[in-house]
Amino acid sequence: MVHFVAQSTHQQLEPAEVVCDFESALIDAVQTQFTNAIVIGCLFHLKQALRRAMKRFLIPEEECGIAMTRGVLDMLTVVDHSLIERCIKWVKREIRQRCDVAGIAYSKAKWRGFWGYFQRTWLEQYDVSVWNVAGLNNELVARTNNPLERFNRELNDRFPKPRPSMATFVGVIKTLSAEYIQRLADVPRGRARRTTRERIQLPVPVDLPDDIPDDSDDDTPAVTELPLDSSSDEEDGEAVQEL
Repeated sequence: MVHFVAQSTHQQLEPAEVVCDFESALIDAVQTQFTNAIVIGCLFHLKQALRRAMKRFLIPEEECGIAMTRGVLDMLTVVDHSLIERCIKWVKREIRQRCDVAGIAYSKAKWRGFWGYFQRTWLEQYDVSVWNVAGLNNELVARTNNPLERFNRELNDRFPKPRPSMATFVGVIKTLSAEYIQRLADVPRGRARRTTRERIQLPVPVDLPDDIPDDSDDDTPAVTELPLDSSSDEEDGEAVQEL
């Protein structure tokens, strides 16, 4: 689609950075189309995906809350790429220790299942550089693609029925364009407020010790991943936004 836009406008798009969903085909297409751009996944959706995975492994809500606290699981997104394996050990230990302090029983087998999922998905399916933002400008990595998703929902709401005719599609686009232009003109005149961008608060990288114990080699069986009802997506999003 981007290729056709470039053809129609006779202007080559050369973005420096692209923030997108964690979809392998989409990421591959963006990297192919924009070979010089930095492509990273939306960190809001990363945290949302991790929280849904915890639910699939039946990890209790109290433990999920500890893991999703800023400076715990999201520490993996800011340490140097070469320290990911060591940081995973640090995160495991941090969750266990915080559970102990809070008097919460640590669900070892369930967490082993979760970390197996993390290995398969975020270390093997996706390249670390797509979700680890160490060394990148905070103004870039703190953004989400939620405004684009909201616009997509707004666009769909304006259509009277799915698969609108070309005339209807063009008419809706014209109406929305006029509304956005008017909104931009109203902001400096005080007739409208500038929309506040959603931002992800990133933790400060910790100094990782060399000798972090790992419980991955013990005999505790891992819990099997369970399917999750897609109706809980909105609930997950609200929970992540609170962090």
